[in-house]
Formats: sequence, structure tokens, C-alpha cells
Amino acid sequence: MKVVALVSGGKDSCYAMMKCIQYGHQIVAVANLLPDDDSVDELDSYMYQTVGHQIIVSYAECMGVPLFRRRIQGSTRHQKLSYRTTPGDEVEDMFILLNEVKKQIPSITAVSSGAIASDYQRLRVESVCSRLGLVSLAYLWKQDQSLLLQEMITNGIVAITVKVAAMGLDPAKHLGKEIAFLKPYLHKLKDLYGINVCGEGGEYETLTFDCPLFHNARIMLDESQVVLHSSDSIAPVGVLHPLKFHLERKAKSNSISGNDKSNDLYRENISSVFEVQGENPLECKAPCESVPEASDLVEVSSHRLHLSKTEKADTFSICCWLQDQSEPSAGLQEDLKLILRQIELQLQGYGFGWEHVLYIHLYISDMNQFNLANETYVKFITQDKCPNGVPSRSTIELPLIQAGLGGAYIEVLVANDQSKRVLHVQSISCWAPSCIGPYSQGALVEVKPILYVPETSETTEETLNDLSGVMTPSYFGFQPADWHDSCIQKFVIHGKICAVVLSITGAVALKICSDSMNADWSNGNHRNYLTEGQMKRISRFCIYVLDKFIMENGFSWKDTMSLRFYYPPNLHVPLETLSLLFTDAFKELDQMSGSAKVGGKSIFNLVPVLGAGKSAACTEDIITCELFARKS
Repeated sequence: MKVVALVSGGKDSCYAMMKCIQYGHQIVAVANLLPDDDSVDELDSYMYQTVGHQIIVSYAECMGVPLFRRRIQGSTRHQKLSYRTTPGDEVEDMFILLNEVKKQIPSITAVSSGAIASDYQRLRVESVCSRLGLVSLAYLWKQDQSLLLQEMITNGIVAITVKVAAMGLDPAKHLGKEIAFLKPYLHKLKDLYGINVCGEGGEYETLTFDCPLFHNARIMLDESQVVLHSSDSIAPVGVLHPLKFHLERKAKSNSISGNDKSNDLYRENISSVFEVQGENPLECKAPCESVPEASDLVEVSSHRLHLSKTEKADTFSICCWLQDQSEPSAGLQEDLKLILRQIELQLQGYGFGWEHVLYIHLYISDMNQFNLANETYVKFITQDKCPNGVPSRSTIELPLIQAGLGGAYIEVLVANDQSKRVLHVQSISCWAPSCIGPYSQGALVEVKPILYVPETSETTEETLNDLSGVMTPSYFGFQPADWHDSCIQKFVIHGKICAVVLSITGAVALKICSDSMNADWSNGNHRNYLTEGQMKRISRFCIYVLDKFIMENGFSWKDTMSLRFYYPPNLHVPLETLSLLFTDAFKELDQMSGSAKVGGKSIFNLVPVLGAGKSAACTEDIITCELFARKS
């Protein structure tokens, strides 16, 4: 991606640019926010480091890229952690600045920042990026600060302290010192007082004079003065005010910024400095567009729109998808609008809203269309609707079209619980590289934990205390057998929660349908040979084993929070047929035992996948059943 880097002049923002290059991106511009008054060193700002701003003007020439600057007009008005667009806030200055950069260099698609630990700063950068349709890159986020400081020094960051404000740091002694020189002392202060060695707690600020990105020149400070802001005897505060500096030219060398391959319109203005003025333009259209009402949506036949819902009153899942091979998809965005609106109506019907949603599985047919999907998604699920945080989300590409579905498929987990707190990270970072979607480095496989329980003696004892002595009736002609246990992975905390994954492999299918299969059927392309009668037998075996498991462990079907059946599209059994087979199996079970009274809607989801199984080395299941249940 082509990147504009937010730079304060500090070591963190410069090293963040170097990490962008390391991950294959291209720095094509830098952007900086500075005080309205040149004589002012520091603003009372929660967002921006401005000490040393007098020197940042030279970064364009040092790096050979254009520098865009804006004088800060706003102040800190919205002080809550999660930012909402607020006229007059200092964050709006960043929006105006980056909006102008994007206009001048339309090829820019990402923004780099040096946030390490501050959620306050990260969330505001992400908010601005979201409004502008840009990706936030925060490669230093959540990195170990001791290791990070050493990395910066090792990789050629030459930075001096320009502000100190912590116990053990004396303006007279420690201002103007290189971080390489101060590193041992900073670690000593960490041991003594618990300071952040990278200065993330405001203990100190730095100004970068040289780094590998400065391939044209390095900055040389000729004259400066120490300005004491506080003479506190425990933690005095002082800044280094630069008075005079010059650039020392470097011998020509290969640039690591990748600008030699840039063909932007702005190529002729490399090394130029532009001051961005003006007021905040009208908000981008996407956030202002209202959520379409049901009457505004593309009409859809009722038989195409499918819903499932589990029956628990306080915690349940709702799933919605479009299904009908005879009607082509109206496109990802239209499909997603229909599904999101339908789920929204369902939530309202039960007295809930998006704020009650804990987690969302967003399945789409083509990850290359993620930006289109996200554009629609953020119109429905907003911070205004979710004051405690928007739901966590996983976005996964599935073979939906091959399975005869629409372009989108959504499952939400809902809870009547307002105590949730969400860490919503949209930036690409080294901290969470395997998230699916644009906030990742493009992981091909997602490992999804089904259940996490701390390892305590109490939990272990309860796990072992199951109800295996309960006699389970035989249904569908199946009898209890020892090999059934080899098909499942399970975890139970008696009287609280249970999770089970049932894998139907070719070998298991051969045992289930032994009367209608050849002995060598389990080898080779077994999926191509399944008949509807054999799938009927397999579906009933799945329900039989799951029913046996939950009953033996003291649960019921109404305790179900989620039930998914994963299947491959090359099963050659249509989804409509699979859905009917499992629906009929539940009806028959209820007729035989009365244990499966689960209301009018299906409680299960059929999810097409390229492969599923007990491990990454074995993903050839015919059907994989995943059930999670919890006692109220």
C-alpha cells in the first residue's frame, strides 16, 4: 500500500515508518500537526507531540517525500475513550490534514502512526482513517517496550530527548541526550519507579535527527535552550527548544522508502512542504448515509431469506443468509443490506439492539470485496448504537456462491448483558497478525477457539464430574457404541457449560451407512458418492450423538447457544436438502423423546467451508458439528 505517515518527529513515528517499509509498503508522504504559534513548544494536547516542531519542516528534504502540515485549531473536547466526530476537537485537524493529503495523492490507501500503548490515540487515528476510507497501520502497537527501544537503536534511529517529565529525569542532565546513551538509565528507572522505557506514559519525548529513511541528509542541532516548565523537586518538567539547526548532506545511497518506483502525480513535488488550511469539509458520505429502511431495500422473495435462532432467552444466536440458486445475487452490498436489516428487525422484535450483540461472524464470498462489505457494515453497526463498544467481529471468506447462497452470511451472538467491554482494534499491527480482514497481514487460516476455561483445580474436578451414568435411549435405530466417543472432542463444566465438536469422516460414514457402502468407500473421493439416503442416515446419527452427549451431561437442547454444521460444497447434496434432513431429524427426535422442542425456527446453521476437521492436517470431514450450550 502507498502510505502517508503521521510524524511528530519522535522515535516512534519514525520507526513505525521503517516497519511499514519492512512489510512491503511505500511511504509517499509525511504529515504533521503543529501549534498555531511557532514560538510555542508544547500544547495541552492528549493527542499530539509538538515539542521540536520547528525542525520537522526539514523532514521533506531528508526523506525526499512531500510534507503536509496543519496548524492545530481545535482543542480536546471529546475526552471519552471512544471518539465520536466532534466539531472543534483537535482530532478534526487530523481529519482535515489527511483529507487534503488524500485529495492531492489519491493513490494513498493507508496511514502510519507510532502508537504503542495508548488506546486514546489509536482509536482516534482509526476513527479518522475509517471516515476517509484509509487503513490504519500501527506496527508498534502492543510491542514490548524494552525490546522495541533496543530495536530502534539497533536499526539506526538517532533521536535525542526534547522533553523529560518523570521521577529520576532531570532537565539539566538528561535533555538533549541520545536514546542509545540513556537506554541503561531508562531501564534503571523502570526497575526503580516502573517508568515506561519508551516514554509511553509521558515520561519523555524525543526528536529524530537521523534514521535509514533520511537518505538525503541528517539533521544537526547547532543551538538550543532548556525551558523549565515545572521545577518540581520529585519530577521536574523541561523541554529543549531548538534555536538553530542545519542539514548535513549524505552520500547518495539507495532509498529504502521505495519512492524510486512511485509514479504519482505528486512525483514532481517531492521534498516540498505544503501547509493545509481551511475548515472541516462536509463529512464523508458513507458515515452520513442513513441505514436503509426495509421499504428501501431490494425486494427479496421470502423463500430466499433464511433465519435460524437458538432458544435461550438471555443468550442466543441469530443467523441469516440468502439461498436460491435460481435467483442470481444482487451483489455483495445489496445482499449484506438485506441480511443486516433482517437481523436488526429480529433483534428489535425480541427487545434487543446491536448494543446487545457480543460477537459477529461475517462470512463473505470474496475477501477482495471486503471494503465494499465493510462500507455497508459500518452503516448498521455504529458506536452511537453501541455505547459500550461495537461487537467483536471475524470476517471470513467462504464458498457461499458455490453452495448456492448469496454473497453474504451473518451470525450474531446476543446477550442481555450490558457489562461487556470491547477492545476494538482496526489497525494492522504486529500484535494481532492473524485477524481475518484488512486488519491483518493476510492470514490464510483462522484458528477459532471454541471455549476457554482457566486451569483451576475446581474446574478440573467439575469437568470430570459428568453424568455418564445416565441411561440414554436409542433413537433412529442407533445403539450406544464405544467408537462414538472417538468422533467427538468435548469439554464440560457440570451444570454450567459444555462444548462438543463431532467429526463425520469418511471412515465414520462407512460405519454409519455400512449396509449401503463398499468397504473401500472411505478412500478417495468419497464425497462424490453420497446419496440423499446416506446423508439422511448421517444427519440422524449426528443428532443422535449430540442428543446423547447433552443429555448425559445434564443439559437440554434449549440450553444451546450455537449449533453449526460445517459442510463442503462438493458434498453434492444441495443445501436445501441438507437443511431439510436436519430439520426432519429434529422433528423425529422430538416425536420420539420430546426433548427437542425448540420452537418454530431452526436452531442450527449450515455453513459451507472448503474443509473442516479435528486438526489442520485432517480437514476432510463430510460434516462437522459444533455445539455450545450454557446453563442460565
